[in-house]
Amino acid sequence: MKTNFINCIFASITILLIAGCASMTQAPSTPPSATVRIQEWSAAYYAQAETGKGTLYYNGQRHHFTISGAGVGRSGSQKVSATGKVYNLNNLSSFSGTYHGISRGLTLIEGKMHAKLTNQNGVVMYLAGQTEGLASSLGAQAFEVNLTD
Repeated sequence: MKTNFINCIFASITILLIAGCASMTQAPSTPPSATVRIQEWSAAYYAQAETGKGTLYYNGQRHHFTISGAGVGRSGSQKVSATGKVYNLNNLSSFSGTYHGISRGLTLIEGKMHAKLTNQNGVVMYLAGQTEGLASSLGAQAFEVNLTD
Protein backbone atom coordinates (compact mmCIF):
# COMPACT_ATOMS: atom_id res chain seq x y z
CA MET A 1 0.00 0.00 0.00
CA LYS A 2 2.81 2.40 0.91
CA THR A 3 4.55 1.72 -2.44
CA ASN A 4 1.36 2.50 -4.39
CA PHE A 5 0.95 5.76 -2.50
CA ILE A 6 4.57 6.76 -3.21
CA ASN A 7 4.18 5.85 -6.89
CA CYS A 8 0.97 7.90 -7.09
CA ILE A 9 2.69 10.92 -5.54
CA PHE A 10 5.68 10.52 -7.88
CA ALA A 11 3.39 10.39 -10.92
CA SER A 12 1.46 13.48 -9.77
CA ILE A 13 4.62 15.49 -9.18
CA THR A 14 6.00 14.38 -12.55
CA ILE A 15 2.87 15.60 -14.35
CA LEU A 16 3.07 19.00 -12.64
CA LEU A 17 6.78 19.38 -13.36
CA ILE A 18 6.37 18.37 -17.00
CA ALA A 19 3.80 21.12 -17.45
CA GLY A 20 6.10 23.69 -15.83
CA CYS A 21 9.33 22.80 -17.66
CA ALA A 22 8.36 23.34 -21.29
CA SER A 23 10.83 26.15 -21.99
CA MET A 24 13.85 24.16 -20.73
CA THR A 25 13.70 21.72 -23.65
CA GLN A 26 12.67 23.96 -26.56
CA ALA A 27 15.13 24.65 -29.37
CA PRO A 28 16.14 28.22 -30.25
CA SER A 29 14.58 29.77 -33.34
CA THR A 30 17.98 30.14 -35.07
CA PRO A 31 18.94 27.70 -37.86
CA PRO A 32 20.55 24.49 -36.55
CA SER A 33 23.95 23.11 -37.59
CA ALA A 34 22.36 19.72 -38.32
CA THR A 35 19.28 17.59 -37.65
CA VAL A 36 18.81 14.10 -36.22
CA ARG A 37 16.28 11.27 -36.31
CA ILE A 38 16.38 8.76 -33.43
CA GLN A 39 14.77 5.42 -32.52
CA GLU A 40 15.27 4.49 -28.86
CA TRP A 41 13.99 1.93 -26.36
CA SER A 42 14.09 2.40 -22.59
CA ALA A 43 13.08 0.63 -19.42
CA ALA A 44 13.10 2.19 -15.96
CA TYR A 45 11.94 2.12 -12.40
CA TYR A 46 13.33 5.45 -11.08
CA ALA A 47 16.65 4.62 -12.79
CA GLN A 48 16.74 3.84 -16.48
CA ALA A 49 18.64 2.05 -19.23
CA GLU A 50 18.33 3.05 -22.86
CA THR A 51 19.57 1.90 -26.23
CA GLY A 52 18.94 3.08 -29.75
CA LYS A 53 20.17 4.25 -33.10
CA GLY A 54 19.90 7.36 -35.16
CA THR A 55 20.82 9.32 -38.24
CA LEU A 56 22.61 12.66 -38.27
CA TYR A 57 21.96 14.93 -41.27
CA TYR A 58 25.00 17.21 -41.52
CA ASN A 59 26.37 19.18 -44.49
CA GLY A 60 24.11 17.34 -46.94
CA GLN A 61 25.24 13.88 -45.78
CA ARG A 62 23.72 11.14 -43.62
CA HIS A 63 25.75 9.67 -40.77
CA HIS A 64 24.49 6.78 -38.63
CA PHE A 65 25.10 6.56 -34.89
CA THR A 66 24.28 4.45 -31.85
CA ILE A 67 22.98 5.57 -28.46
CA SER A 68 23.31 3.93 -25.07
CA GLY A 69 22.52 5.58 -21.81
CA ALA A 70 21.32 5.73 -18.25
CA GLY A 71 19.52 8.20 -16.05
CA VAL A 72 17.24 8.89 -13.12
CA GLY A 73 13.73 10.24 -12.77
CA ARG A 74 11.82 7.78 -14.94
CA SER A 75 9.54 4.82 -14.50
CA GLY A 76 8.01 2.44 -17.04
CA SER A 77 9.11 1.33 -20.48
CA GLN A 78 8.73 2.97 -23.85
CA LYS A 79 9.81 3.23 -27.46
CA VAL A 80 10.78 6.72 -28.60
CA SER A 81 10.78 8.03 -32.18
CA ALA A 82 12.26 11.51 -32.13
CA THR A 83 13.60 14.19 -34.42
CA GLY A 84 15.72 17.08 -33.36
CA LYS A 85 17.90 20.05 -34.07
CA VAL A 86 21.63 20.09 -33.41
CA TYR A 87 23.48 23.29 -32.51
CA ASN A 88 27.19 24.18 -32.17
CA LEU A 89 28.31 21.33 -34.44
CA ASN A 90 31.34 22.80 -36.24
CA ASN A 91 32.83 19.49 -37.43
CA LEU A 92 31.60 15.91 -37.59
CA SER A 93 34.07 14.60 -35.00
CA SER A 94 32.47 16.84 -32.33
CA PHE A 95 29.17 14.93 -32.54
CA SER A 96 30.28 11.71 -30.80
CA GLY A 97 30.62 11.75 -27.04
CA THR A 98 28.75 11.72 -23.78
CA TYR A 99 25.60 13.86 -23.74
CA HIS A 100 24.08 15.05 -20.46
CA GLY A 101 20.79 16.77 -20.02
CA ILE A 102 17.18 16.75 -19.00
CA SER A 103 14.10 15.19 -20.48
CA ARG A 104 10.40 15.34 -19.82
CA GLY A 105 7.52 13.25 -21.07
CA LEU A 106 4.49 11.19 -20.25
CA THR A 107 3.44 8.05 -22.09
CA LEU A 108 0.09 6.37 -21.51
CA ILE A 109 -0.03 4.03 -24.53
CA GLU A 110 1.08 6.97 -26.74
CA GLY A 111 2.68 10.21 -25.69
CA LYS A 112 5.29 12.88 -26.32
CA MET A 113 8.80 13.59 -25.09
CA HIS A 114 11.19 16.53 -25.16
CA ALA A 115 14.88 16.60 -24.27
CA LYS A 116 17.85 18.93 -24.28
CA LEU A 117 21.24 17.19 -24.33
CA THR A 118 24.76 18.70 -24.39
CA ASN A 119 28.07 16.89 -24.94
CA GLN A 120 31.62 17.67 -23.80
CA ASN A 121 32.29 19.54 -27.09
CA GLY A 122 29.41 21.97 -26.54
CA VAL A 123 27.18 20.29 -29.14
CA VAL A 124 23.52 20.64 -28.10
CA MET A 125 20.63 18.44 -29.28
CA TYR A 126 17.01 19.46 -28.79
CA LEU A 127 14.77 16.42 -29.32
CA ALA A 128 11.00 16.10 -29.63
CA GLY A 129 9.20 12.89 -30.38
CA GLN A 130 6.42 10.39 -30.05
CA THR A 131 6.47 7.63 -27.46
CA GLU A 132 4.72 4.29 -27.13
CA GLY A 133 4.37 2.34 -23.90
CA LEU A 134 3.67 3.27 -20.31
CA ALA A 135 6.18 5.67 -18.73
CA SER A 136 6.76 9.05 -17.14
CA SER A 137 9.98 11.03 -17.07
CA LEU A 138 11.42 14.19 -15.70
CA GLY A 139 15.04 13.85 -14.87
CA ALA A 140 18.70 13.77 -15.71
CA GLN A 141 20.14 11.63 -18.46
CA ALA A 142 23.55 10.63 -19.79
CA PHE A 143 23.95 9.15 -23.27
CA GLU A 144 26.94 7.79 -25.08
CA VAL A 145 26.63 8.66 -28.79
CA ASN A 146 28.99 7.04 -31.31
CA LEU A 147 29.09 7.53 -35.07
CA THR A 148 29.11 4.16 -36.86
CA ASP A 149 30.11 5.31 -40.34
